[in-house]
Amino acid sequence: MRLSGPATALDLPQLYTHPSATELIASLELLASEPTSWDLKTHRDDDEAQAVIDEAGIPKYLTGIVASQLGWIDDERREEIWEAASKRLSERSGRTAIPSVSRTFVISNPFTKSSFSINLHEPSLTSDNLGHKTWVASYLLAKRLPLLLPDLPSLRLDNVHGVVGVASHLPKLSTQILELGAGTGLVGITAAALFHVPVHLTDLPTIIPNLQANVSRNNHIIVNPEHTTTGVLDWSHCSSRVEQRCLPKADIILSADPLYSPLHPTWLANTIERCLDKGHMARVIVELPLREAYVPEVEEFKLRMEGNGLKLLREGNDVGYDDWEGSSGSGYEKLKVVCWWGIWGLTEK
Repeated sequence: MRLSGPATALDLPQLYTHPSATELIASLELLASEPTSWDLKTHRDDDEAQAVIDEAGIPKYLTGIVASQLGWIDDERREEIWEAASKRLSERSGRTAIPSVSRTFVISNPFTKSSFSINLHEPSLTSDNLGHKTWVASYLLAKRLPLLLPDLPSLRLDNVHGVVGVASHLPKLSTQILELGAGTGLVGITAAALFHVPVHLTDLPTIIPNLQANVSRNNHIIVNPEHTTTGVLDWSHCSSRVEQRCLPKADIILSADPLYSPLHPTWLANTIERCLDKGHMARVIVELPLREAYVPEVEEFKLRMEGNGLKLLREGNDVGYDDWEGSSGSGYEKLKVVCWWGIWGLTEK
């Protein structure tokens, strides 16, 4: 189908004309709404690409296909058409209506003057499993990680080979990176691919199976995949003495978009305090979206970190685009998000 401008519902094959299965499938492929990129430049490219579809009337068109008996099409192709039309409808019904998606993120590696791709699976999203979505703060922190190398004294760059590893005065593989609230794993996998040191990604039990699968599917970009591990870490239990004895220790702790409850600032700050190595080279890197509803939690988290003996060494803002509930007919409505990032170290005594 060739069109001079954006396609409308009237440009698509109309059911009263009894279009062939091939025509209907081709039209439904044209209407596919892919997960958006959150990069500012790519965001503009996405807008231009999606402008070929005028969404007015499209949901009604898709509903008509699902409701139709499609009596002129054989049984096997009918099922294919109904399934495709249902998927197109779910894509226009908000992120929580979509069964599952896969996304590919491209991360620049300035050390090797190249880039690598991370492919992540996101299962069906519910309000209880927000860790099944890759949030924009994770993407922004993943992109920022290589730029923060000068702020991470336990790591060093081999300028000859363009490889990052532990600082020369430390034992090999002594630096461990811990990610709290890893979700789909973008930040931790990026750290493992960039820095070539052990990385332990943690989250709640319901999140771990998908997190482990995502780590495994990206092993090919990690030099030492056996040193990239996953595990359960529930911040609400970290106050007990039994739990504290089992907590992993790390020179570097990472966390992106972890605050979704008034209890989280205290839980997260206390977990960081108990998991962070007490050496002068220890660092914590956090990226938090400045959502209006959660600004008090962000400020409380900063106060809790200071109260636990941590000092903010460097901070800044990033801007990106997230996708959440679509309200304009497209399930992948892009929302501009400002995120605050900060690097913390232990206060000198």
